Amino acid sequence: MQSSRDEVARILTSVSVVGLIAAGLTNPAAAQDGADDNAENNVIVVTAQKRSEDVQDVPISMAVFSADSLEEANIDTVLELTSVAPNFQARQSQQIATTTLRVRGIGAAGNTAIEPSVATFLDGVYIPRSGSVIASFLDIEGVELLRGPQGTLFGRNASAGALSLRSGNPKSEFSGMVRGEVGNGDRYKVDGFINAPLGENIAIRAAGLYQDFGGYWTNRLDGEQLGGSETAAGRISLNAQLGAIDWTVRADYSKITGDGLSNNDFDPTSVTPAQLTFFQARLGGVLPDTTLFDRTLNQFQESNFDDKHWGVMSDASIDVGEFIFRLINSYRDWDNFQNDGDISFTPVNIFTRDGAYRSKSHNHELQIISPERGLLGGALDFVAGLYYFQEDYRIDEQFQLGPGFCNTLVPPPARPQCNGLLAMGLGEDATDLDFTQDIESIAAYAQANIYASDSLWFTLGGRWTQDKKDALFVQTRNNPFAAAIRAPENQVLELDDEEFTYRLGINFQPHSDLLLFASHSTGYKSGGFNSGGSGAPLLGRRTFASETIDNYEIGAKSTWLDGALQANITFYRMDVNGLQDRTFDGIGFIVLNAGDLRQQGFEFDTVIRPSRRFQVNASLAYLDSEFTDFPLASGLPGLGGTQDLTGESVALGSPEFSGSFGFQWRGEFGSSDIGWRLNSNYSFQSDVFQGAATDGNPQTIQDGYGLLDARFTIESLNDSWSLAAFGSNLFDKGYCTVRFPQPLDAAFGLRNGIFPGSTGIRCTESTPRTYGVTAAYRF
Repeated sequence: MQSSRDEVARILTSVSVVGLIAAGLTNPAAAQDGADDNAENNVIVVTAQKRSEDVQDVPISMAVFSADSLEEANIDTVLELTSVAPNFQARQSQQIATTTLRVRGIGAAGNTAIEPSVATFLDGVYIPRSGSVIASFLDIEGVELLRGPQGTLFGRNASAGALSLRSGNPKSEFSGMVRGEVGNGDRYKVDGFINAPLGENIAIRAAGLYQDFGGYWTNRLDGEQLGGSETAAGRISLNAQLGAIDWTVRADYSKITGDGLSNNDFDPTSVTPAQLTFFQARLGGVLPDTTLFDRTLNQFQESNFDDKHWGVMSDASIDVGEFIFRLINSYRDWDNFQNDGDISFTPVNIFTRDGAYRSKSHNHELQIISPERGLLGGALDFVAGLYYFQEDYRIDEQFQLGPGFCNTLVPPPARPQCNGLLAMGLGEDATDLDFTQDIESIAAYAQANIYASDSLWFTLGGRWTQDKKDALFVQTRNNPFAAAIRAPENQVLELDDEEFTYRLGINFQPHSDLLLFASHSTGYKSGGFNSGGSGAPLLGRRTFASETIDNYEIGAKSTWLDGALQANITFYRMDVNGLQDRTFDGIGFIVLNAGDLRQQGFEFDTVIRPSRRFQVNASLAYLDSEFTDFPLASGLPGLGGTQDLTGESVALGSPEFSGSFGFQWRGEFGSSDIGWRLNSNYSFQSDVFQGAATDGNPQTIQDGYGLLDARFTIESLNDSWSLAAFGSNLFDKGYCTVRFPQPLDAAFGLRNGIFPGSTGIRCTESTPRTYGVTAAYRF
């Protein structure tokens, strides 16, 4: 079987090479003769290689979005980027901090000590925990999604890709914007910015946002509206041009409070009618909500969360001759607390969980950027740097036993004793977990372009990284009846890791409108520690090794018809070695290096501009996923242990197809100075495993679906004001962002139902149809 797979890969590569050569032999400039006189040649500038470049000249598979395109697609948060960026997924489950970012199916949850696979950057500063990137986009001017390992220039934990957010930079002219928005779910939002010069070479920019959101869900148990939040965020930036020095200083702060609820309804089709009846009996004759996607739930809920994230940074560049020396310094602080309410998601107060996460980190990076093609007579340019990162990370978890715990989960003879302990206050902090970790990472990197001619050059880059981690895991149990939830444990943990990652590329640009490239790059995600609680001590199993990726790409970026058509395609193969996989034991997660995974396919993006009034965007991603070695996969619920899933296509978040199709159509109302714009986008993905653990359970498959978004805008032609009506998920399509086993499923009699080894399944429901109106004034 392995030889046949390799043969398929060789055939795919051969076909790709032939197709790209054929594209290279066809001169796009010749095709421009028939171009519409109104076609535009838009240039999008990106910084994916640490210098400003036209995205069409960068030999990397990328999805790039401006502030305007984000607004037109109704994108307010990182979670919503999924609808416009194929091969990218962002999801949350019952804890806000679980935010998981995936590129090409590779990612890691944000509420553990596992390092992310998709590195996130804000204005060039690394954000270590994806769970902290949950606030609304505040004054974001651009988003760059880099697909595939970015281990040379972006470093550790960019093994699957990198997400770079760029906020508004202070400019020399006075300007500003204020915008108000009203939407369903009792959502009210106001945001804006003001930019002002403070002198000939100094400018300041201040941005702010406030949002009050009631929530999309209603709890039938008490009639409360849930899922809401209150958000306040601000950023102030100062830029000074002092001769050869360009210096920007920023400070930002965000605070989000609310109930933190996600709707995790019970899927009644995952069990037999007899099991459902038994489940109801164990809950005293009541059931949680078993009607999916009806915007209601039925569970005990007293949850709340409080999330604060702030940071300061300095970005100073100095021109020394033709070289640029750039120094970035930053400090970031993330503090997240959430009480989940009853985490069995039932109408009975059985037990609740308090979770707290605290990350304090600082980054320091010195870059040296040579002039483009400025060395050896135009034959060489390079980017090089030194990097230092330090983080103190803390996870706290406490379980509180509720009044329903004893009567629901404890055998009748022991219930009087159990209730007696609760009466004595021993239900509070029945278990207590404290995990503290210190990370110190240093790196040195360099990447050079070597030009054989004006049209042919080679990219060579490498990065050496050293990580040191020290951690302490302490778990105590203060109530003997909590033995099924957590076991006492005390471990001191240490890890030293180092890795060399590299990038090798060959690039051919026969003319300015066509770039052909091929590359081999590697990525590295450092090893770490199991920070999650467990019902049994994980002696000797709290440490796992690093995860590495080998990536092979061949692609083309082309521009036709004087910019009226752009078409980019990348074929890739990613081999993941030492996959850091989470197994689920019904109460907690355990991470181990479970095996090897191969992800391969292609990404195609195109923009068609037949006129200035009309534009079409289309993207399509194909992902062929297969575990090449996976003998230690999680056993199915109810069977436990492990299973061998080698040769199976069961990786989480890896749909075979995903994509989007959208258009923008604009015009004017007669001879007035008022115009209109109509934007629409349809995104889709095929069937995908959306479980909490990689166990191949067919019950965790989310069927394929499509979502339709639209926005209609009336605006002044001088861009001073606009009024828009918008809607997302217009057909109100319901789907599950996560499908996970019912907690304490064995106690509820839910195991071994329809499928062998199956159990009752919960569905974390997607955001339903949303709509609203927004008005903006710019000056």
